[in-house]
This record gives sequence, structure tokens and C-alpha cells, in this order.
Amino acid sequence: MSENCAVPLCLPNNSKWDEQTGEYSRDEDQDRTSLYVIDAALERLRNVKGPVCVVSIAGPCRKGKSYILSKVFDQGEVFPLGHELDPETMGIWMWIVPEKFQDSSGQEFTVVLLDSEGIDAVSGEGSDDHCIFTLTILLASVLIYNSAGVPTRTDLDGLEYIMKLSQRIQIHSGGQTAGAVEGSADDQKIFHKTFPSFVWLLRDVVLALPKGCHNIKDYFLTRVFKTSSGSKTDKAKMVAESILSYFPGFDAFKLPPPSSDPDVVLNLNRDEVQDDINKSFLRGVDELKSSLRSKLAPKHSFNEGEFVTGEALATMVTSYVTALNTPGTVPNVQNAWDVFVSTKCTQAKAAATESYDKTMDSEMSGKLPCERDDVRKAQLTALDMALKLFEEETFGISSSNIEKYLNDLTAYMENGLNCWQERNTRLTKESCHQLLLGLKRQHLDPVLTQLRGKDGAQMSFAEIMACYSSIEQGFKSEAIGAEDVCAQVFLDFHPELQAEMEKHMEHLQQLKDFDENLAYEKEAKAQELEQRKRVEEEKARLEEERRMKEREMELLKAKQEEEKRRLEEQMRSAMEAQREQMQNMMRANMDELQRERQHVADQNKTMKDAMEGMQRSLNERNGQITNLQRQIQEIANRPPPPPPARKKKRCVVM
Repeated sequence: MSENCAVPLCLPNNSKWDEQTGEYSRDEDQDRTSLYVIDAALERLRNVKGPVCVVSIAGPCRKGKSYILSKVFDQGEVFPLGHELDPETMGIWMWIVPEKFQDSSGQEFTVVLLDSEGIDAVSGEGSDDHCIFTLTILLASVLIYNSAGVPTRTDLDGLEYIMKLSQRIQIHSGGQTAGAVEGSADDQKIFHKTFPSFVWLLRDVVLALPKGCHNIKDYFLTRVFKTSSGSKTDKAKMVAESILSYFPGFDAFKLPPPSSDPDVVLNLNRDEVQDDINKSFLRGVDELKSSLRSKLAPKHSFNEGEFVTGEALATMVTSYVTALNTPGTVPNVQNAWDVFVSTKCTQAKAAATESYDKTMDSEMSGKLPCERDDVRKAQLTALDMALKLFEEETFGISSSNIEKYLNDLTAYMENGLNCWQERNTRLTKESCHQLLLGLKRQHLDPVLTQLRGKDGAQMSFAEIMACYSSIEQGFKSEAIGAEDVCAQVFLDFHPELQAEMEKHMEHLQQLKDFDENLAYEKEAKAQELEQRKRVEEEKARLEEERRMKEREMELLKAKQEEEKRRLEEQMRSAMEAQREQMQNMMRANMDELQRERQHVADQNKTMKDAMEGMQRSLNERNGQITNLQRQIQEIANRPPPPPPARKKKRCVVM
């Protein structure tokens, strides 16, 4: 299959496409009853990084949709073009524009072109055509409705499927039946928040505009769409109102015929006919191209401030097609997005935890037992890599939606740190205990053996204390692992030595330089060291927890700042579109519709609610960090522990 050609995104069940050869075929004997998604197209979408802008084209068949969609984006002949009466395009075909685009705020995005089969195609079935059109609406950021000639109000009667979109699409989660959707007035009022901009492209127009019409858009608003006080069941009126109320923006363009020569029209992409193409047609294409570029922006999700990525679009296609194929069910915008968010965040968390585990295994390989700071350094490296991966994988999803998964991820990594520290503690204890036993056998046991011998009385207590010093120095120089654990093991070794020394108490007391105070001082120093190391470790542990919280907060703050920027940009664009569309309604004499749209705009508190939610989340994390800093300061200000109480009737050497 050539990478320079479009691929089908979805096809009717009686059509086949060979991924290897790129050949498309249709079984004329099989009834067309459903749609199916092409995996190769989904894979292409999943490979698109960052947000997408979907430009779809729809309209009657055999009107040059495939050609003009490629032409305005300078993509050559990427879509299959037909030269016969039967339509060439069935289902929806997809091409991803290699060039990257940027919106007014500098956000980079990828343009995805969707070429849909003609409405009322001879080879299609009416209800199925409407499924294709519904899917096109759901996926598009900009919809180009392509038709021939100048329409009249009578022509609007044939577009009743636009009016019936309210029965075929559900915005919020809830009931799934068509009846439930039809009665959802709230959904219809916010269609414009999720629907694409509507661009009506008129082909082969040769007539001049009537007096009083400045351009073709003005003609639509004042002649084709303009309503009167006629019957409320007027189909043309309802279609016109649907176009201006369901879609966030409306525009119109006209193109003259590319040529009067049929051979030129049939071969518009060939180099040898370029000089024969109508110059006014080429100028019109350039004007359309310029206008479309100004409308391009990343596609937003159901939730304010969230982008649709290539991967998200792939998930949404699958969800929508499944709903369209299921009797009694309609596509639900919120459900489709929620499915993607849940799936994507779960996958991102799994990938981040896997990254964390691999990094920790790599960083700690062959190093245990070691100092606790070495474990913490590895933890910070693994944490940074995992959080970066999680942030990249959840691009476009709001902080409120990722927060639960982020909390789970950080809890997993905190537990991972504890497990590594516990393992390090266990290995440190084992290593230190074996070291002390070896040092005791090397330094103390020979002296005690001599003490029990015939020359024991000639020994001095200083010799025995020198053995202790040798054990202590040997332990300090050879012990490896967590310092607080080493100190604890050294202190805990005293009772074992005490039991050993009590066996020789009679011999020790006979030594002329026996000094119980000296033995006590040794024990006190060991206990003081253990307490100091324990406090240092407690402070270091809290510092580590604070750093983890700060990194988690940095990720959320960065995401929220980006989300705030997107929300502000989206709100600005939405307000401009609202003003323009209300002006369109006023031009079309749709006063009641204009008032309804203004009311919806006035009631929109989404951005304010989102901002307040972000601030609450940040305040909560700020509180956690402040609490950790307070605990660290309390430890720093804690007075040194008193020396251990001296116990009577006990000789302690170590």
C-alpha cells in the first residue's frame, strides 16, 4: 500500500479494501447494513502526535468533493477520483497532511482530511448515507458542504437530515435511545460547542449575485435562510435554523466551473491541462484556501480546554461507529470522550509505572546494600522519567481528568521507594550483623580466650577496650548500607556482647584497671550515634516526600497553566464565533434563535468552574508541601536527646 494515498477510515459492510495493494471493491450482491472501521487508518491516527484539526467534506455525489479537498491543501491526487456516473468514494476516506500547522497562540497541530461518500449516492441507502453524514459531523472541526449551483429555499427541504441531527447525536451521558435524544433540548442548545464550523461551498456557479447581496454568504443569510412568520413546521425554515444553531460558525463560498471543456474537467490534476483551467476558478480556490486556513484550529473535546489528539480521534471513531451500528443507540459525545480518557489515562499510568520499575531496577542493579541517599537519587531519576512520560501520554487531557491517575501513580512510586528502602534495610542488617560477628571473632574472642587462661590475671582492661575499639573502627570502615540501620545494628549488638562478657565477669573484676565508667561511655556514644542517624534519616525521608510532592505539583501546575491558556484561547474563539453567528441569525431574521444562543452564552460558567477546580487542586497540594516543610523544621529544631540513663550492676563493654 502506498503511503502517498488516502486510506479508508470506515467502509460499508459490503465493501472491501486490500491493505497490501490498496485496491477497493464492492460486493453488489450483499446488502449494505452497517459500517466497519479500517485498522490501518486507526494506526495512522495513533501515530499522530499532538492535537488534530479534522477537515471533512460532504454533500451530493459526483460534485468534485475529493478533488477540491485535496486541492485547497495542495495535496495532489491523494483521494481516488472517479470519471464515471457511479460514485467513486464510499464510506469515509482519510488523508493526514504531512505539513504541520499552528493556531494564533502558536499551538502546533496536524490536519486530517476526511472525504465522505456522496449523500444520496446511487450505490448507497438513504439511512446509511445519514450515518456517514452523522459520523462526519462528529469527527470534523471544519465541515465543507459541497454542492452544485445556487440553492433556493426549496433545495433546503432536501437537507432535512441536518435538521434530524438532534435525533441522531447525543452530547451528554444519559439515555441511549433515539427518543431520549430527541427530547433532549439541553443537548440541542450546546451542539455548537462540539459541532464543526459549517462552510457551504457552491460549485459551478456562473450567475451574478442579486442586488443588495455583498457576497455569497450574504445571499444565503438574506435570501436562502431568511425566515418569515410562516408555519413553524416549514421544513426549509427548520433546516436553516438547524444550520445556524447547531454549528458554531457559518460561511459560504462559490466557485465557477473549472472549464467548459469536459476533457479538462476530467483531468484537472494533470500538468498538461493546467493552462486550460479557468483562471477565475483558480483564484476562487486560492481565496477558499486562505479562508479555510484562518478557520483551522485544534479540535476540542467534549470538555472545555481539552484537545483531541490523533489517538483520541481513533478511539472516538470506533465508539461512534459501534453506536451507529447498534439499533436503538445513537453516538454519545461525552461517552466517547470518557472512554478515551479512561483508556488513555490507564495506559499512561501503566506505561509510567513500567518506566519507573525499569529505571529503579537499572539504577539499583548491584548496588544494595547502599546509603539511603543512593536509593533516593535513583528514586528521583525514576520519578522524573515516569512523570515526564505520563505528562506526554496525557497531552490534551485536562488536569482534573488526570488527577486521579496521577495520584495513583505517585502513590505507586512512593510505595516503590518504601519497598526499595525496606529491602535495603534488610540487606544492610544482614551485612552489618555478619560483619560484627566476623570482627568479634577476629578481635575480641582471642582476648577472651586468653582472659580465661592461666595468664589472664596479667591482662589489662585496656587491652579488652582496645578490642572494642578495633571492632568499632573495623565496623565504621567496612560497614555498608543505610547509615541509620548500621548505627542501629551496632547498638543492638551490645546485648549480645554483654551476655558474652557476663560469662567472664569474675575475671574482669579482678583486673586492676577495670573501669565501669569507661564501658558506660562507649555504650552512650553508640546510643547517641544511633539516635542522631535516626533523626537524620527521618528528616531526609520527609525531604524526599516533599520533593516528590513538589514534582507532582510542578507537573500539575505546568499542565494547568497550559490548560488555562487553551481555555482562554478557546473562550476567545468561541465568543468571536458566537458574535458572528448571532449576527448571521439576525441577518436571517431568526430573532428567537438569537435570543436562545445569547442566553446559553450568558449561562456559560464552564471556564470559571474549571479555573476554580484547578486552584482547589493546587491549594490542596500547597497545603501538603507546607505541612511537610513544617515537620522538617520541627525536626531541625528538636533538642538533642538526653544521654541514656546509667544502669547499675551491669558491666557493658560496648
